[in-house]
Amino acid sequence: MQSNINLLLISLLCLLADACLPGHQARDMSSTHVETQLKLLQARSQRAPPTAKTALINVRVFDGWSIGKPSTVVIDGDKITLDTRHVQKTIDGKGGVLLPGLIDSHIHLSSLASLETLSSYGVTTAMNMGCDNYTLCSAFREQVGLTSFFSAGESAVAPNSTHATVFGAIGLMHSPSQAPEFVANVFRNGSDYMKLIAESNGFNQATHNALVSATHALGKVSMTHAQDFASYEVAISSKTNGIQHVPFDIPLTEEMAQVIKRQAQHVTPTLNIGKIVTENSTIESIVSPGVSLTYEAGVISVQRLIRAGVPILAGTDAIDAAGSFLKGDLIGITLHRELQYLVEAGMSEVDVLRAATVVPSILHNLTGRGSIEEGYRADLILLKPGSDPLKNISKTMDIARVWTGGFEHVPVV
Repeated sequence: MQSNINLLLISLLCLLADACLPGHQARDMSSTHVETQLKLLQARSQRAPPTAKTALINVRVFDGWSIGKPSTVVIDGDKITLDTRHVQKTIDGKGGVLLPGLIDSHIHLSSLASLETLSSYGVTTAMNMGCDNYTLCSAFREQVGLTSFFSAGESAVAPNSTHATVFGAIGLMHSPSQAPEFVANVFRNGSDYMKLIAESNGFNQATHNALVSATHALGKVSMTHAQDFASYEVAISSKTNGIQHVPFDIPLTEEMAQVIKRQAQHVTPTLNIGKIVTENSTIESIVSPGVSLTYEAGVISVQRLIRAGVPILAGTDAIDAAGSFLKGDLIGITLHRELQYLVEAGMSEVDVLRAATVVPSILHNLTGRGSIEEGYRADLILLKPGSDPLKNISKTMDIARVWTGGFEHVPVV
């Protein structure tokens, strides 16, 4: 019985670890799931884009820094406009705050239903941090009226590392000389950015440097998983663009945070998953064998990043395929919780809202989203009258109406 439980843990936690790739036994069993999802996505891809023109009157727009006076914003098909001519429908926002759709900068998706759920929570852009089936990832892209999907490809993993031996990852790199071809293959398969894994028994510094350099040589950006102090040092030295997670064993130092700032790197702390892991000793022992993790170490790390002025992005590490085992790690609502955790860690409400909107749109080069501007994608969240997330960040969950690419969705919060 215990061995069966351990197998279940490993199967689920490989999702948590960002690196279960094709070939792992748990993923081999998902071929039916992949086939089903491809059929659903193909059927839905025939949906026509919206054409209606709807005026949202008496709404108070968050412009990236403050909330303005009541004004009118128009949804014209799948775009935002300020042109009120030929409006077919008018919605009175009753003084409610209008936010740009939120961006989850670290998530793991494997189903059409997850895109639908994210849309209902106002999470209108998802940065997927690992793709184990390139055909399926391609099908998730540009689904009309649903959350936009951007993704890493196969993660680069060191042989005999925890991700390889425990989680069954097969994106193995044996030497720095393999980096150019490995990276080129990731981008040949349509990936938006490179993902590599830094861990205590992972790549040496030379291999990390080679992977990042090969990525930059193609004009692309890299994201590095690092959840412990030593791995953070490696990620910083490699000059990777984005560091995923914060150290949950030993807080990063003030000096490390300053180097991250000087090198124009950014960080997605994922306090959501840090809280879940550090509150479950069984998960912690598998994710970080032999290393004690604490949520407090992650919070201190975030505080030092804030003081150094490092750009911080809001991401959850939510995993749709983990089911109920990872209690609380749910698609959609977790981004709203992450915003609360970041405020609790010391970020201001306005900076937290920016961390889920305009900042990731800039750092991930997401054209036409993250702000409410003429010609931008009509990803919008209308909050209930009286709800002000700049006074209480939890008010982002007071959703009255939500639109993704111009399509209105029924809010679930």
